[in-house]
Amino acid sequence: MRFPTRLLTALSFFGAMVWAGFYVLVVVITVAIATFGTLTQSVWEQAMQVPRWFVLSVGVSLVTRFMPMYIANGQTRRVFGLHAAVTALLLSGFYALLMVVGYLLEWLLYDLAGWTQALDRPHLFTEPTQVPLVLVEYLTEFLAWTGAGILIASAYYRWRAGGLLLSIPLGVGLIALAAEGLGTYYGLPLNNFRFGLNLSPTPAEAIGAGCVAFALALALSWPIIRDVPLRDRLT
Repeated sequence: MRFPTRLLTALSFFGAMVWAGFYVLVVVITVAIATFGTLTQSVWEQAMQVPRWFVLSVGVSLVTRFMPMYIANGQTRRVFGLHAAVTALLLSGFYALLMVVGYLLEWLLYDLAGWTQALDRPHLFTEPTQVPLVLVEYLTEFLAWTGAGILIASAYYRWRAGGLLLSIPLGVGLIALAAEGLGTYYGLPLNNFRFGLNLSPTPAEAIGAGCVAFALALALSWPIIRDVPLRDRLT
């Protein structure tokens, strides 16, 4: 299998550009809070819902945008499936690394300004400078969110609204599985959506839950797209 260099490079560059703009926005909000109010916790942590949805949108775009390009240029659906799986896996790691960099830059800013970078939610890590644990946590999340995006987009591309009705609950379940492995929760609309497995929030269990969610998403998506016809438009 030829390595999907162009696909990975394009989405990595795009993600880095979005991250840079998003980080600047978070810094502006942070300074505004410190100037006009009281800053008592990590703003980067509070803003993490946005990257999750971005990662999900990347999973969606792999199917809705890049799959038709592959097929139209003579590539098989199997080749696309392999390239999409490798790309999604590596992108999840790269985007998780960007989250780590965000925490470290925020820590430096808070340290220079004398602000308190307190965490408001349960995590695998207790300090934003615990790089390996921060990386594992966001890799776990992004594997599940990217996989959910691929699954939802696959079902929608084939069955339209009926596909959404089928795949959105499955996607939410995959995301909740990863959250269970982390022993954490998300904000609405996924707040308190848990399986009740009560897994200990260890790095091994967390990354295991993320990998299982990702693998399930791919396993459910492939039968949907393996013979899906090309569509001129998505509406």
